[in-house]
Amino acid sequence: MNITLDIERSLLLPVDHARALSLLDDLEATIGRFPNLKALTPLGPNQYRWDMRTMGVRIARIAHDLSYAAQYEIDRKAAAIRWQPLRGHGNALIAGEIRLSRNGGQTEMRFRVDGVMHEVPVPLLYRPLAGPFIVNKMTTLIERYLAATAAALATPAP
Repeated sequence: MNITLDIERSLLLPVDHARALSLLDDLEATIGRFPNLKALTPLGPNQYRWDMRTMGVRIARIAHDLSYAAQYEIDRKAAAIRWQPLRGHGNALIAGEIRLSRNGGQTEMRFRVDGVMHEVPVPLLYRPLAGPFIVNKMTTLIERYLAATAAALATPAP
């Protein structure tokens, strides 16, 4: 079963825009903060393969080991990180964007992802529920990522 992702979430970061822009300086650290990331493997300049821990519920046999690769672009002028899928790696094609925008003395961080998770093994009985269930799991991971990023930025730089 293929599962389509189209998720957008945002969070107001408790730091000014200049501090938030430090996310653009270390791409690997910024994306490596994502929860349930088992391995982040460099493939080339600004190219990474993601291998995630199992997502879902094994007892219900709705579980998936998500793996994909992407080419990243850092757009300092737009205060954004964008990624496009690299074909031939893993079991998903995922694109997205992280965008930072001023919001008074703070910064809004918007995280958008869209794509398709391929060949998710789901028993026939659970297929009507599997898509929303997996999307909900991914949404929760994105929200945890935003919170972890806010916490990391709020910690004073060494």
